[in-house]
Amino acid sequence: MHHLALNLVLAIVWVLLQADLSLGGLVMGFFVGFGAIALTERALGRSVYSRAAAGALALAWSFVQELVLSSLALARDILRPRPVFHPAFVRLDVRDLSPVETTLLACLVSLTPGTLTVDVGTDEQALYIHSLYARDPAELGGRLRRFVHLIQRAAGRGLPSSPEE
Repeated sequence: MHHLALNLVLAIVWVLLQADLSLGGLVMGFFVGFGAIALTERALGRSVYSRAAAGALALAWSFVQELVLSSLALARDILRPRPVFHPAFVRLDVRDLSPVETTLLACLVSLTPGTLTVDVGTDEQALYIHSLYARDPAELGGRLRRFVHLIQRAAGRGLPSSPEE
């Protein structure tokens, strides 16, 4: 987490050095700082921050893709005279996720059209999800597991850790 704070400080320093007090200047400074940190990490043989940032981008990209595809599928079925829904509940094991990561997953699922997080198991190790398109619950579970892995990657877990982090 301290790399993100360092990146923000570098972005602010960039804005002050460039005398460009704008959002664009801050974003540019953030990317310059990110590049500097990534190069430094690579020189030291660590790349946890840059790889976790890449994981966050992959998560965002996957969510946007899922959001667009789900929206189109739901719109198509709403406009059909006879919609093709296959509603079902799916239990998703989330014992590998922290409470914050579980909450993020539940929000991402609920934001996607056609799916809704209904409940968290009493032991907080499972999410119960309702989907309008669960013809194959195993396939739906696999798609949801992909989001679990992307969240872990964005959190920096599953990545090689450095000795001091």
